[in-house]
Amino acid sequence: MTQNYGLSIVKDYPIKGVNFIDINGLLEKPEHFRTVIDKFCEEIQKAVPADVLAKTAIISTEARGFLFSTPVAYKLGLPILTIRKKGKIPNNPYRFHITNEYTSYDMEMDGDLLAKYDNLIYIDDIFATGQTVAAVKNALEEKGKKMLLAVHLTDVEVLEKMRKSNPILKDLQTIEII
Repeated sequence: MTQNYGLSIVKDYPIKGVNFIDINGLLEKPEHFRTVIDKFCEEIQKAVPADVLAKTAIISTEARGFLFSTPVAYKLGLPILTIRKKGKIPNNPYRFHITNEYTSYDMEMDGDLLAKYDNLIYIDDIFATGQTVAAVKNALEEKGKKMLLAVHLTDVEVLEKMRKSNPILKDLQTIEII
């Protein structure tokens, strides 16, 4: 990453052995936040043809993913579907399980909203092991939906081999903004 835009590493958080990427320094600087949101939008517009993009929704997981997906959806004029922890979706929750590098939990999204969109773009903050995006992609495919693209603020380079070995992510186009 040539410019870190205020990102920093917190070692051994939330558990020993995990190096957490703290985005608070980026969020503190409106000029940095504006720049990365613009980059998200530019990369999405380059990757997805305009006619397909017009019929696509943004999908994102709580909570840090919402910080980036919401302004991108607003700027691109696209609907946004939220993925939340179990018990937070009141209407027809479609539940699925996520296991990532340090925890495991059930997530859900509004099944009625999901039924309206065949193509989705996933946005989140950190592309680490890829287990979260793989679980979301798998859950979407079980409902006959397609994840066109996964866009993350940044990635954890040392985990690239792990991500590339995940068969669910094999054919998924991914973009990291910084």
